[in-house]
Amino acid sequence: MNRSIPAMTLCLVLAACKAGAPSDTAAPAATPAPAANTAPAAQPAPAAAPAPKAVYQFSFAAKSEESKDPRIVDWGEDGCGRYPIVKVDSIPLSDPWLLPDSVVEFDAKGQELTRWGKPMGSDLIGLDGQRLQFRVDDKWQRGAFATDASGAVEPITSQAASLYDTAKMIDCPKLPSFAQSDAEQCFVIKDAGGAERRLAWEGPCT
Repeated sequence: MNRSIPAMTLCLVLAACKAGAPSDTAAPAATPAPAANTAPAAQPAPAAAPAPKAVYQFSFAAKSEESKDPRIVDWGEDGCGRYPIVKVDSIPLSDPWLLPDSVVEFDAKGQELTRWGKPMGSDLIGLDGQRLQFRVDDKWQRGAFATDASGAVEPITSQAASLYDTAKMIDCPKLPSFAQSDAEQCFVIKDAGGAERRLAWEGPCT
């Protein structure tokens, strides 16, 4: 019996083997998928909201008896007439209606150095650096406070007496801040550090 493999059959077997052989060109490696438990990037915390400003009920002179201003709490009256008590978070230095009491520091030559505003009728109790200290004692507001030349206000703890008790009265120079006033008074006072300084302010309305 002839056991030789026919030529056609051999060709088919060789073709099948070649088709099943691995390719000489390697397939590119698959990119691994991200792990399912990968934590997301941390997000920055939102900025904290600024704290609300404190509100005070101070008295000021006014350019008119305008009664529609939403800041008005009440009205008072003294020898110069009616005045409003208003809610503010600072001394209104450039207000179109309200007029704070002015306090001015000046030098030996009569030149103005610093100007502050304070509530009407408040009592001056000290000067600490550039912070003027005053006390308010009425039914709307009580306590000691400090203010700077920008009008910012801060409550303080102080038992200091009025500057009137220790101040030495002197002649007033011509100060622009009091050019329209006839109630200006000038004093030499001692500040919190013991230094002598010159202040001018208006006396109480009577």
